[in-house]
This record gives sequence, structure tokens and C-alpha cells, in this order.
Amino acid sequence: MSTTDSSSNIPTSTTPASTENELDDLVSQLRQTINKSGWLAQNTSAKWEAENPDLAKQWREAIKTNATSDSTEQ
Repeated sequence: MSTTDSSSNIPTSTTPASTENELDDLVSQLRQTINKSGWLAQNTSAKWEAENPDLAKQWREAIKTNATSDSTEQ
């Protein structure tokens, strides 16, 4: 069983199962927060690409390079 350091609210010892449950809870909470906030509706890939054209171009080139090298490896 885990105990909590009262000054930081951080578990001082945990089992792998409790750590996994805590991570699942955090991911679930994050997903709910994102869905409720409308962040995904406001921050689309098209918006990001319009705001970061140079980085988007580099990213697309990197994807093409990786896709080509991945398909030739066996």
C-alpha cells in the first residue's frame, strides 16, 4: 500500500499495480479535460500548419524520408 508525504502529496512508495492505476486515472482525467475544454476544436492541425509553415514543411519531409526508409528495410 502506498503512503503519502503530506508536504508534497506525492506517494512515497507504490506497487506497480497502484502506479498503473494512478497513470490510468491521470490519462482519463486529461482526456476528459481536453474534451470538455474545446481545445481540440480550436487547435487543429491546419491551424498549427498555418502558424508554423517552416516547421510543418520540415515535418512533412521527415515523414517522407522515414516512410521511404521503413518500406525498404526488412
